[in-house]
Amino acid sequence: MLKIRKIERQDTKGIKTFIRGIMQREFREESYAFAMHDLSDPVQYYGGAKDIFLVAKKDGRIIGTVAIKEDSPDTALLRRVFVRKSFRGKGYGEMLVAKAVDFCFKHDYQTLVFRGTDRMQQALKLCLKQGFKEDDIITTDKFKIFVLTKKLQGNKPVES
Repeated sequence: MLKIRKIERQDTKGIKTFIRGIMQREFREESYAFAMHDLSDPVQYYGGAKDIFLVAKKDGRIIGTVAIKEDSPDTALLRRVFVRKSFRGKGYGEMLVAKAVDFCFKHDYQTLVFRGTDRMQQALKLCLKQGFKEDDIITTDKFKIFVLTKKLQGNKPVES
């Protein structure tokens, strides 16, 4: 059975291993561009009143993550959108992002921003499906970073 909940201190080591493993296996180049300092203590890093780190577990195993970090009083960053490879394409990513968006509505954010590279196709497609729009493209020598935004003002929250 799938359970999505807020991160707990005992999740830290597993989260670190899970995310770093995906980054090293699938997004090696990107791992140098996306800082991972938040993973040394995600409970504290995402412990602000308008931040959250969610963990999806199935049969006691971490299968996905998503996080919201306040960027400004009106804007949040959607971060750490990861789903274990064997669980992709089954709706778990959609559930995680929907919970993150719902959190943003409840905390009065007006804009949600996601940044992902051109190699992170599944995450980009997931965000576009959830109503994000392409806002900018940043070109580096190794990849392109797509900046996607979702306006939350005037929309209804996602039902849990």
